[in-house]
Amino acid sequence: MAESETGLNAASASGRAAPTGFGPLLLIALCFGIFAGLVEGSGLILFQRLNWPNWGAMLHVSAPILWISPLIDVAFFFLLACLVEIVAKIFPRISRIAVATFFLTFLSAYDWLTLTARLYHRGCLLLALGIATASTRWAARNASGIMRFAKRTLPALVILWVIAFIAIRWGGGWGESRELARLPAAQVGSPNVLMIVIDTLRADHLASYGYARQTSPNIDRIAAGGVLFENAISPSSWSLPSHASLFTGRYQFEHGIADIPPMTPLGLRNPPMNGLTTLAEVLETRGYRTGAFSANRVNVTANLGFGHGFTHFEDYFQSPADAFLRTLYGREFARFYLNRTEHSKVKRLLRRLKFDPLMDRSDEGSIKSIGALGVQKRAATVNQELLQWIDSGRGNRPFFGFLNYIDVHHPYGGPPSFNQRWKDDTLIDQYDDGIRYVDDCIADLMRALQIRGLASNTLLIITSDHGESLGDHSIAFHGEALYREQTHVPLIFWFPGQIPAGARVPTPVSNASVPATLVSFLNLPPVPDFRRPPVDALWKNSPVQVTANVLSEVAQLYPASDEDIASQKVVPVSMDGPMQSLVTERWQIISHRKFGPQLYDYTHDSAETRDLFWSNQHQETAGDLLLQMQSTIAGHDTTEAAAPIGNGLANAAGRGFYRVAAAPGSIVNVELRRGMSSNIKAVWSIFGMDGKLLKTCRNPGDDGLAKPGVSDLTPEAFDDLCFSATGGSKMEILVPGASRTPVELYVRVSDWDSNQLPSNYEIAVSGAASQ
Repeated sequence: MAESETGLNAASASGRAAPTGFGPLLLIALCFGIFAGLVEGSGLILFQRLNWPNWGAMLHVSAPILWISPLIDVAFFFLLACLVEIVAKIFPRISRIAVATFFLTFLSAYDWLTLTARLYHRGCLLLALGIATASTRWAARNASGIMRFAKRTLPALVILWVIAFIAIRWGGGWGESRELARLPAAQVGSPNVLMIVIDTLRADHLASYGYARQTSPNIDRIAAGGVLFENAISPSSWSLPSHASLFTGRYQFEHGIADIPPMTPLGLRNPPMNGLTTLAEVLETRGYRTGAFSANRVNVTANLGFGHGFTHFEDYFQSPADAFLRTLYGREFARFYLNRTEHSKVKRLLRRLKFDPLMDRSDEGSIKSIGALGVQKRAATVNQELLQWIDSGRGNRPFFGFLNYIDVHHPYGGPPSFNQRWKDDTLIDQYDDGIRYVDDCIADLMRALQIRGLASNTLLIITSDHGESLGDHSIAFHGEALYREQTHVPLIFWFPGQIPAGARVPTPVSNASVPATLVSFLNLPPVPDFRRPPVDALWKNSPVQVTANVLSEVAQLYPASDEDIASQKVVPVSMDGPMQSLVTERWQIISHRKFGPQLYDYTHDSAETRDLFWSNQHQETAGDLLLQMQSTIAGHDTTEAAAPIGNGLANAAGRGFYRVAAAPGSIVNVELRRGMSSNIKAVWSIFGMDGKLLKTCRNPGDDGLAKPGVSDLTPEAFDDLCFSATGGSKMEILVPGASRTPVELYVRVSDWDSNQLPSNYEIAVSGAASQ
């Protein structure tokens, strides 16, 4: 074959001598590296937003990737150029430029094709190979032209790279300084506020909450010096909606952030936190420096709107290793090596949950979130970021610091350097070791604040966003359900001399009340946006009444792992539909939109193994709790607000609250009629003038359910509680009573997810008495 055809000869087809030596190779590698990296960084940000429905399975980036990707690609391509130079020394007849062009073009094309996350890896390889082959043939004929183009282009590429670095690296600091300068002066004597969220920490694994192991001696000492809420409930069983509640003081149905928010190429489609006021915003207006430091780089990031109100936010790129793994070739390294290593480790741990048949499969579904975490950001690193930020502060402003520790989240356990306390290597041992590691880090942080003279003037709050099942109810992780192991979390307030020491509050509270509680404690004007009430009255022995009914919610979430699918076969889980829970001082009722309610007396059955919903002696309790849950979500309407309705159609817009008169012994049918394009999930309740849910209904929506739901044992009898959250549109009521006097019933229909029904909805009634 002629030399001009191979593209690997020492001279180009035009007869001009090809550039020789390492200098030309280095020049081309620099050009390719910077250009490929700039495109890669921009593409990673763009397609992260375009591919947001797969958010949980991807590694995430922010603006610094625009200068990090070129840096990594230049280093990678430089090593490749060195390798080509070595090969050229061994085989002098090959064209350095042609060979380098082939590999650099191949790597750049594969980079850009893969970052879209929309093509199979094999397809990306074949396309990149074709592009590289065609480019090599052209390069063999135009080696001198390539060099001239590279020399002209390199300065412009370097300038672009430097601009990106300066704008992002120093521009952020300059922006923070400007924002701080605009803040009003803080009130004299305002304390610092530090909120620590220990991601995935269930309360019953702390000694201060009754755990037998000494997992948390430092947290326990803090609790003994402050106020511990014995029955704090998280608003959801996974991080994103729960943190949104912690920041906005609202339940999930109020803030509307039930899952990853939709995005456009420019960012979030809706305003951050759906435009709601956040705790950080409120404290900023009072002169506080605000900084957030998140180790949960999947669901608690500035990308998702959590940076709203914070002057300073740190999530990604805490180390060179983490920065590398967020680039395209860092991801490929993780895919080929790190994930396989972690997969083997997690498989060993999860066999403890008796998921062995699933663990024999070769897929990596059970560790998608591990890959998304990149290099785990340890609590010690989060502490260091906070302290550096505190030390960099100017003036005498108080600070509000928010910390998220991820070390209790799976994969469990502290870093390799941490001395394990429980060495049996069971799932529980690993989980408890993670708690002990975080506990040590909290002690280190408090000592650092003490050295700086800040501890005595800092209000500390320790809580969690949700718990972890650890095999309870045959569930491995969290987000699948709303049992207590997933929603009962620690909540501790500590401020020596300002908060009573050793106080324990048994009343159920939501940690969505934290924003309003802080506002109240700091004597700031109430914030109407914070819907969940303050709970500081409970430790002040104040006569102010605090509700003891607490709501939790989880939207329909699709399986993320084999373990999720395994639990789906055993208990009602969120993969099959959304769930809601109401906790009172004795009871927890959990309602699944498809599989109906469960009722637990957790004061006598802390593991919630005995479902009492179908017990005749607990029907009245179940009915009261279902009505309380619906009232919480649909609004606290009174019967006086119910519109009278007879047979026919009535508009069901708004809160759908009606009064129906019917003859005792008659059958009344109510039906929600709606347009085909609607996605409303109807919730019905029928109750009498005494405010009690009736027990004489036939609800077609809950008949014949497959396991794990409980089917109606007598589907043709009017013996159901008159409540339906199964998505059914019809309800039949056998009107109680023996006299001929018409009985007044109250019909409430609402949407599962909100307090409003669209204006085009109508309720149809038949069998009612004339009005």
